[in-house]
Amino acid sequence: MNAGLHVRFPGESFISQTEFENFCHDNQPTLDARFLYERMLAEAGSDRPRDGSCAPCLRAARFTSETLDPSDWRDGQICDCDDHLGQRARAMLHLLEAELGLDAWSRLLLIGPPSPLDRRLGVGRPVPVRLARLLQPIDAGGYRLEAPDAGFTLALCWDYLHRIPPLPEALAEIRRCLTSGGRFAFTLPFHYRAARTISRLEHIPRRAGRLPAEFRGEIHEIGWDILEMLDAAGFTDPKAHHYWSDELGYLGAFNLLFSASV
Repeated sequence: MNAGLHVRFPGESFISQTEFENFCHDNQPTLDARFLYERMLAEAGSDRPRDGSCAPCLRAARFTSETLDPSDWRDGQICDCDDHLGQRARAMLHLLEAELGLDAWSRLLLIGPPSPLDRRLGVGRPVPVRLARLLQPIDAGGYRLEAPDAGFTLALCWDYLHRIPPLPEALAEIRRCLTSGGRFAFTLPFHYRAARTISRLEHIPRRAGRLPAEFRGEIHEIGWDILEMLDAAGFTDPKAHHYWSDELGYLGAFNLLFSASV
């Protein structure tokens, strides 16, 4: 993508569940119309290519879907660009470039397993640092991210935070590794109707009284208090970004990406 050229990110940002619920209440006719439109697409055969525009590539594109379920377009609407990105990956890249300051000189920290964005994020900028395992226990107690203080301008975590039992410590460590003005962006299975996160830690085996740094499955059913957790970890301006665009192939109900600043 050409530096400085961006398509406006088509969405709204919320700092609380109350703001989000007020938005849904005030825009219910629009949200209902979107749902009916997506149902129509599914009934017509959502696996058929659709014409639109790829915001990260700044070009005309065609989208195909891997799902016929109009209530779940999360990873559908695959772009015919070289990376074949689904709607969430394209939306995250769009958000990073248009609003979160992703530049050619950005120093990137990628946390967790590989994501659909890895190749694109490594093009034309310093090679990203990937930490496949987030935390390591340290002798003095607590946990440590094996990365330097203030070493990165942007951290990205793709569908991983819900698998980290010591979540508050993980957020604090990510904050430590970002420079002043840095940004943290992430996706995760989000329970948008839940005010508080439900954490199921009692069945997780501990070693020397400590939780493991990672566990399989959804340890945390994360709700809106993730924004409070980010604030408690030392971040500023935590937000949930809701987005939708037919032209850009961003379909689905309650699409949410998250960010916070340092």
